[in-house]
Amino acid sequence: MISNKKTHNGKQILHRAAVVMVAAFAFMLISCDTKPYFKFISTPSSGWDRNDTLTFAIPKMQEDGAYSIDLGLRTNGSYPFMRLTLIVERTTISATQTKSTITDTLDCRLVDKNGNPMGQGVSYYQYDFHLADTKLSAGDSMYIAVRHDMKREILPGLNDIGIEITKY
Repeated sequence: MISNKKTHNGKQILHRAAVVMVAAFAFMLISCDTKPYFKFISTPSSGWDRNDTLTFAIPKMQEDGAYSIDLGLRTNGSYPFMRLTLIVERTTISATQTKSTITDTLDCRLVDKNGNPMGQGVSYYQYDFHLADTKLSAGDSMYIAVRHDMKREILPGLNDIGIEITKY
């Protein structure tokens, strides 16, 4: 009888330890998410057509604050130009359903004067460009539409476009 009781108490201790570890892990996952929004969308492998608009639906903000909006870009070696011009349209929908739209032209320099990629990577390159700083209230949401404004209709070598919104 005594040995069974020790085994039973040992199982209870292990069970409690496992519950505490699972709870701690779940808390870490929840608390590590400091970015209200971060997403990349792939462009077509055949090339990004001027009429193909990439749209990002940003869910309602959880808290008031100042936010930074950044655009990420991933290219491969087949992108034929040194720069990329993007038209970025941001529509903010307030908690009271009022809409406001701002259109930005973003000139993305991808290659330096010597022909070296300015992004990070080896055969695929990651670029990050600051788009805007904005104040948002809890309950505000946003739609961001991105399209290219280059003379060439279809652009090869652009893999992904991303939006990252962080609170500061």
